[in-house]
Amino acid sequence: MDKVTFKAGNLEEAIEGAAQILGVSKDEIEHKVVSEGKAGVLGIIGGKDIEIEAWKKISPEARGQEIMQEILNYMGLLAVAEAKTGEDREVIVDIKGEDLGQIIGKDGATIDALQVLISAALSRAYGGRIRTYVDAGGYREKQKQAIERLALSAAKDVAASGQEKVLPPMSAGERRIVHMALKDDPKITTHSEGMGRDRRLVISPR
Repeated sequence: MDKVTFKAGNLEEAIEGAAQILGVSKDEIEHKVVSEGKAGVLGIIGGKDIEIEAWKKISPEARGQEIMQEILNYMGLLAVAEAKTGEDREVIVDIKGEDLGQIIGKDGATIDALQVLISAALSRAYGGRIRTYVDAGGYREKQKQAIERLALSAAKDVAASGQEKVLPPMSAGERRIVHMALKDDPKITTHSEGMGRDRRLVISPR
């Protein structure tokens, strides 16, 4: 049962009644008012019940999957979105299928934009920041490995030469990968400089 309608004397009673039919608590449903109630004469005669339509709340991961699939369909891409909850309670949306290059975009620009879009939609829907991670065809893991290789190679050069090295502009997530890859290296330190898209990570000798 996806949706139910329920009439009652007031909104609270209508929500409780709909929740009972759906077999969940009232905190586990969403609703919209179909028809406003009206008090009768002396609160008794000629009154009209309020009518609501109610349904079970959808989980953030299910909603994220739904939104992403709608976007993929709108773009006319042969791809399927799957979503799950990660170890840190983040929503992970994985895209599989054809046309993954269009989904990823140049330097990951499209998939980054999709990630921001899904995160914003979920945060707005659930009234709080929901961390979201969008991947397609293992792109994120390949990207992570490439950044780690770049970081380790740069750190080796800095340790050998004693000269700091400035890496190309990176997103906050990419800079975090570098920081994590080098955090235990006793020979170097890392910090970020610049603003916005020009923000760069600097590797310096200790």
